[in-house]
Amino acid sequence: MVPRFERRRMDFLDVDDDAVTWYLPGDVLAILLFVLLGELRHGGLTVERYAGVLLPFLIGWLIVAPVVGAYGERTVDSTRSAILLALVGWLGADFLGQVLRGTDYFPGNADPQFFLVTLLFGGLLLAVARFASLVVVDFAGD
Repeated sequence: MVPRFERRRMDFLDVDDDAVTWYLPGDVLAILLFVLLGELRHGGLTVERYAGVLLPFLIGWLIVAPVVGAYGERTVDSTRSAILLALVGWLGADFLGQVLRGTDYFPGNADPQFFLVTLLFGGLLLAVARFASLVVVDFAGD
């Protein structure tokens, strides 16, 4: 029998192995692509700059997504949940990324306009990645 405290802690982070396998690669690719397109658009692409801009959002995603259920069991059973929870996760990841960018450790700053651009375009890429992942899983019959 699992002690009550441990059961609650497991419920706090609803992470399903299938969801991680299905979505994590596409989610990370979407974030990598989002930052790459932004850096190419604003012309300053160097490895150091790319990593410095990428890390706050990647850190934000890897912290927030499991907490909001973006890799939870519901995302395996429902396309709508898979996409909506990814968008909710991106809202939190974007916020945390902006906070990290406001420190001296990362390039850039916490700009409200950049927050909105990141929310919209990063969210769009994540939604497309989630949908594409579901198409692949459905096609593969998993």
